[in-house]
Amino acid sequence: MDAMRENLAYLIDQRLYESAEILGSFLISAAGPGSEVSAISRAENLVLYADALFGRQEYRRALNLYRQAQQLCKVAGHAGGSTRTVPGSPATVASAGLGNAIQSGSYSAGVRLRVAECYVALKEVKPALTELEAVPHRLRSLRLNLLLARLYHSSSYDRAALAAYKECLRQCPFAMEALAAVAQLGLSAKETCALLPQQEPLPSTPSSRGGGKAAGAGEVHESCRWLQKYVEAQAHRTANENAASLDEYQQLVSRFPNNVHLHLHMGQVEASQGRNEEAMIHYQKARTLDPFNISCMDDYALLLLSRRSPSSSSALPAPNLQVEAGHLGGAGGGAGGVELKRLAAEMLGVGAGRAEAWVVAAVLWMSKGERGSAMAYVEKALQLDDHHFPALLAKGAILLHADRSETAAVAAAAAAIFRRAYTQKQDLRVFQGLVRAYLRIPKLKEAIAAAREAVKAFPNSASALSLLGEVYLQHGDSRDKARKVFEAALRMDSRCGAAVTGLADAHSMDGRHAAAVDVLERHLAVDASDWIHVKLGFVHMAANRLPDALHHLQTALSINPSNENAKRGLNRIDKLLKGGDGDEEEEEASLQYGTGGPLFE
Repeated sequence: MDAMRENLAYLIDQRLYESAEILGSFLISAAGPGSEVSAISRAENLVLYADALFGRQEYRRALNLYRQAQQLCKVAGHAGGSTRTVPGSPATVASAGLGNAIQSGSYSAGVRLRVAECYVALKEVKPALTELEAVPHRLRSLRLNLLLARLYHSSSYDRAALAAYKECLRQCPFAMEALAAVAQLGLSAKETCALLPQQEPLPSTPSSRGGGKAAGAGEVHESCRWLQKYVEAQAHRTANENAASLDEYQQLVSRFPNNVHLHLHMGQVEASQGRNEEAMIHYQKARTLDPFNISCMDDYALLLLSRRSPSSSSALPAPNLQVEAGHLGGAGGGAGGVELKRLAAEMLGVGAGRAEAWVVAAVLWMSKGERGSAMAYVEKALQLDDHHFPALLAKGAILLHADRSETAAVAAAAAAIFRRAYTQKQDLRVFQGLVRAYLRIPKLKEAIAAAREAVKAFPNSASALSLLGEVYLQHGDSRDKARKVFEAALRMDSRCGAAVTGLADAHSMDGRHAAAVDVLERHLAVDASDWIHVKLGFVHMAANRLPDALHHLQTALSINPSNENAKRGLNRIDKLLKGGDGDEEEEEASLQYGTGGPLFE
């Protein structure tokens, strides 16, 4: 029996779960209720067998066995850990040691943790929390505290989550996930740094403050200074102090060159404030350093979607993956679509169990205008992680590109998705989605409130200011105000696409087509995207310059063959050339900012 138990533990340690499950079935059947085996030994056998089942992802079966082991532990605890085996035998010695662990509660704490992990895998958060909370504080391991903190955080129990994450940092100051989480929950850099060691802790005692002479008040050991810098970068990021955050990250990059994690974080900071080109640089750097990295690649895919121009296909190293990607369909959106297809195939090839991979695939379908297929992939991502931020962004964008006959109802659903994303973090793309959803419902009061909050959150962002202009543009009496807002945004950033197209719309709606063309053509020199060509095509059409309109719409389709607005524009030109009057309502709708083209400018 002892040999079977030891070999079962060895197989589990080696992650040979199939062999472990088979051996475990023999072990527990040999230790039936009528056998001369103590309750303690039967509990240990059941836990080992359950561990094997957990490794095979049979969580409900494992949970049942863990529960039986818990009942046996209670029996053994009441019996004082007594055994029915021969005194002095190895089994008796082992059972005595386990009995002491049961008496102290440490063994039961470990079993409760395993039970909670089963519930988490089954997406049953409430019973998982109940199990973890039943463990006394003195017996909570780092692993248990971190799981408890995650569950509190995902359930919006922020105060409890913060306390649990702080306990994790007391146990191990290098628990990087906890460092990021306390910043997100609003703990200041000063308070977080107070939890960090003044000297680098020894690996064997992660919760210690180091031996020997302690550093002076306010001093941090040089080997830990980088950790303080990382904490400050996270705190600045949470407070939307993006320039300060990027500066801290850049200092860390100087010390840790070619660090993929740092480049991904810098890309996220840039993307959150609408600095897409800068974000792309960091994501591409991360791809170059580690082509198999999955983290943040869905965010990178969303940026590719908003940049469907010939420059979208920057030269990136392609990993040599044998991936069957036929189910992803043909590449859409020109060169940018080719890059998206390659990215989707690679991500599904290396991380199909991660939400990021399915979001990338969804973005590929979005680039081809296949809203139904894109939504199916996004839903798969949300099944894996229902709080995944880029998945929520993608789902909201898909809903906003619904058919016009569905506008009000679907836009309301999109607004609800973007509000969910808003509870996670302040990101300019969330505000863009909220404003455009409210405008399509329409709820102008809510739209202007969201736009003003965006300007407050990102005071130096031309894209945020353009959102305010976008709302004013919907009011016939406020077009002059909208034009002034867009002009102010262009003074902040002359390359801001949202301000350029918004100003062009304002001019065109007032019949100043020449001014609209001038604004768009100046921007065309720096952004030859399909969306800018579509805008130029419709403006020329409104001015009855059909050859020019035809040229720009055909150019847009050559860049992105899936651009529905370009196709509608060409159909309208065809009607006009045949003597018809086209569709005035469709022309006006297509000129409205945000009704076509990439959602996240």
